[in-house]
Amino acid sequence: MRASSLVLSLVLGCSCTALSGCGGGAQAAPPAEPTPAEAPAPSAAKPASSATADAAKPATSDSADDGAQAGKPAKEQTENPNATREITYVVVPEGLKVSLTGVKFTISAAAAQVGPGWGVKLSVVASAEDGKPHSLSNPKAGPMAFAGSVKRKGKSEPEAFGDERGGDGEESIFGDDPTKFNRTWPGKGVRVLGIGDALDLQVALWGLGANTDSRRPVKQFCHVRMEVGPKGKPRAIVEAPKSAAGG
Repeated sequence: MRASSLVLSLVLGCSCTALSGCGGGAQAAPPAEPTPAEAPAPSAAKPASSATADAAKPATSDSADDGAQAGKPAKEQTENPNATREITYVVVPEGLKVSLTGVKFTISAAAAQVGPGWGVKLSVVASAEDGKPHSLSNPKAGPMAFAGSVKRKGKSEPEAFGDERGGDGEESIFGDDPTKFNRTWPGKGVRVLGIGDALDLQVALWGLGANTDSRRPVKQFCHVRMEVGPKGKPRAIVEAPKSAAGG
């Protein structure tokens, strides 16, 4: 009986020693398997969507380009040669007012005696509405270019005419200080108007811009018509170009 008790005590002692040796005393139990709630979200490892990626990119809007353009020297800030320019025409008692690119033109037309017949004198007063300097092309015959036709009495076909540019000067427009210029039709090689003749005159500007580098022609400046009657001084009428009036 005593021998059995001794064997049992030895067995229990060995079991405790074995458990103590296996646990190591300081080693922690292995971590449990992660639960679904603890598992990392699959979307966290995915790349951001295209919309989010685009939003994170540095801005490349037109405002940045505008800022770069504004920082350029004045000589580099030339007008776009293909840009559309808004032109307004207003009929006034003295004739026609034309406004474009910050410049206001007041145009008047009157019949002028030229030798044995009649011609037309156009007078223009220009001023800068935007307070900035502007440049007009000014060839030998002046800033205005003439083209059109004359329907002669008794003729079925009108006589066409047009300008040829000669030379290249400059007429400046500054602020409220008015710039004045004029020109008389007909030019060299064109007959004056006689009784029964009718003039159809298209007027353009050779060039207008902020400076000499940015000047562009103004092809539809104004339109002048005049017919010579049997008596008295004819009346010249200045108006907006036919295309601007829908004609």
